[in-house]
Parts: sequence; structure tokens; C-alpha cells
Amino acid sequence: MASEPSTERPPLVEMAAVGKVFVTEKMETQALADIDLAVAPGEFLHIEGPSGCGKSTLLAIMGLLEEASTGRYALAGTETSGLSLTARARLRNRVLGFVFQSFNLISDMTVVENVELPLRYRGGVHPAERRERAMALLDRVGIAPRAEHFPAQLSGGQQQRAAVARALVGEPALLLADEPTGNLDAGSGQVVLDLLAECHAAGAAICMVSHNPEYAAMADRKLRLQDGRLA
Repeated sequence: MASEPSTERPPLVEMAAVGKVFVTEKMETQALADIDLAVAPGEFLHIEGPSGCGKSTLLAIMGLLEEASTGRYALAGTETSGLSLTARARLRNRVLGFVFQSFNLISDMTVVENVELPLRYRGGVHPAERRERAMALLDRVGIAPRAEHFPAQLSGGQQQRAAVARALVGEPALLLADEPTGNLDAGSGQVVLDLLAECHAAGAAICMVSHNPEYAAMADRKLRLQDGRLA
């Protein structure tokens, strides 16, 4: 049975019978099978399940970082099958924001340069405006004094705050969060969760993958993946 969106607004995410098979020289691994999923604009979705069940793969397909092997996926009304790499990157930059467990900041760029990056890729934003928007977000997450530092000079909690600022700078319609507090202490993790809650309150949809059942209480809807299928 399809997992329906929580409102009647047109879905931001539409998946029908989506599957993902990873192929190597020696074997094929079915990571996802028959995923039917719709996510409404502004919805907060929590996805849980055991390690290796396909949660991160599902988020990667949702985020256009992986392509489904089978099925249909439309993002913000755009069918993604057959899109060129350039078109996928353009859609990803326009619609999505990402917060990963591993931060994924670029080591030889300053914190503020990392936060500016989505706007630089988007194009059409004056450098002064990029800097202003990035600094405003760094102030919001509490690390503006670290703007000219490099990621290695920051603590893990500070790096994740910078990663959240980078995810929000483009005002995404959909924020994908894959175990966003997995490498953080309790205090830093709570700061990140509070920022995600603010983002949701401002109107963004959020899909969060987490093993922590407490985080599910933040969500409008909860799903469980088991052996690559929505249970």
C-alpha cells in the first residue's frame, strides 16, 4: 500500500514502485524494492529501520545522488528519470538541502565559503548577497565568529552547525537529514534538532533518517524500512 502524504496539497516527492539494485562483478544486491511514497510540501517525515535496510539509499535517490533502478520518481513536479547530470544538479540545487552525519564540509574552504557554496552553484546571486546570507545563517546557528576558520579548526558540533547553515542557505523546499546528530554529543545534537524544527516551522519539508525513537516525536508521519521495503 502506498504511503500517502499528510495533506491534500500536490506532493513534493512522488515515488511509485521504486527499486534500487547495486551490481558488482560478483553479485547483485537489492537495496530497495517497490517503494511507494509521497511527501507533501511542509511535511516532516521520520524514517527508521535497522542498519542496512536501505534508509540512506532511499534518501540518496530522493536527493538525486543515486538513480532508481526501477519505478518512477518525480521531485517538485519534475520527472527525474532520464534527466542529464546537469539537469539533476540544477533541480537538486533549486529544491533540496542536505545534512549528513559526516558533515561533508570542504576542507580547504573557510566555513563561510562552505555555506555560500549552494548559492554559488545556483548562479545569479551577487557575491555580496551570498556572503550576507551565509553570515546571517552562521549567526543564526551561533558560529559567526568562526566564519573565516577552516572546518578542521572547528569541533564536531560546530562543523554540523555549519553544515546545517549550508543546507538552509538556499531556502530548500525539502531538507534531507541522514542521522544528522549521529556524531554529536547531546548538547550539540539538540542544537541541530532545534534548527531543523525551525526550518520545518518556516515551511520546509523534512525527511529525516534516524535510529533514535525520540526524534520521531518531532515528525508528522513515521515510516519504517525493513529489508528494503516500507513496512
